Amino acid sequence: MNDTMDFDERASRRAEAIYQTRDMVEARRRTIEALRLTPGARVLDVGSGPGLFADEMAQVVGPAGCVRGVDISEAMVGIARARCADTPWVDFQIADAVSLPFEDESFDACVSVQTLEFVADVDAALREFHRALKPGGRLAVSDADWGSTTWRCKDAALCDRVMAGWLEGFAHQRLPLTLKRRIEAAGFVDASAHAIPVLDTVYGPERFSFHFIRMFQGVLPERTALAQEEVDAWADDLREQGEAGAYFFAHYRYLFVAEKPL
Repeated sequence: MNDTMDFDERASRRAEAIYQTRDMVEARRRTIEALRLTPGARVLDVGSGPGLFADEMAQVVGPAGCVRGVDISEAMVGIARARCADTPWVDFQIADAVSLPFEDESFDACVSVQTLEFVADVDAALREFHRALKPGGRLAVSDADWGSTTWRCKDAALCDRVMAGWLEGFAHQRLPLTLKRRIEAAGFVDASAHAIPVLDTVYGPERFSFHFIRMFQGVLPERTALAQEEVDAWADDLREQGEAGAYFFAHYRYLFVAEKPL
């Protein structure tokens, strides 16, 4: 599933912190609402990460239903299993989005959030989602348009290098631009798109971008040609912007909702 970026224990914990910010809580609410889950529903979470989506969906479907999460990161699966240890109708396993370990027509709903942008063969993954869903099942897919990401930096050239380093880990940097067509080509109908913006004009630990910066500091020096000093200088610039009341971060992700025909 994650063909290009390895989420080890440290990166997984940083991602978990990002997903617990208020913007991501709201994004989960909107996504789960779009699935129209009911008690007893069977749900597939592809790219389940630290299990926050699965945990919240489990509260909706209840013990009469089930949530099955898959991720290729062993660290993510471990975090998710610990999070949902007291919810026996939730299960996680290591598996790839293009080869799901489930029988045809097993699920009432399927969700995949910021996963397909890492998958080389997006179309194959979407066909797997279609196969695993029952007729009438709902799909919710959300990915980021990384071309929309903007920071206010004093050193624009350094900011560009840092962002380029981050994007080395992605199979698709602007997947939402083609995602609706791909979803329809996989056999889904009634596809719709919805923007989920993130806008931070304040720098602080309750903000999405605050933890995003720390993710960059933690992973980029290990995975790219960027030196730790360069990434730290970039992060210091943003902190100083925040202290001066001049901080600005904007980012768009898009939620696509569709159905498998009856």
